[in-house]
Amino acid sequence: MASFLTLYHLIESKLIKIKQVVEEKVEENETLKIDLNNALDKIKQLEKELELTNEKNTILTITKIALYKEDKKQTEKQISKLVRDIDYCIELLNRMQWKME
Repeated sequence: MASFLTLYHLIESKLIKIKQVVEEKVEENETLKIDLNNALDKIKQLEKELELTNEKNTILTITKIALYKEDKKQTEKQISKLVRDIDYCIELLNRMQWKME
């Protein structure tokens, strides 16, 4: 009978320890979820900043092109390159967004 009680108390103490570990992991999981949400919010903010910066860069580049009145062919090439760059940035953002989902 004593060995049964000893086993019972041993199992009970181990269950208590397991319960504590599970509770700690649940708390850690909640903390990680909050951190993940904060990181995702930061990514969205940085994507918006990137988009604004790219728009400003495009405007400045077009302005520079217009100010220097380069020949028409060179201007068309640069505008085409800017459009490709913008398309590439959009594609990268879409890929990043797809990976997050």
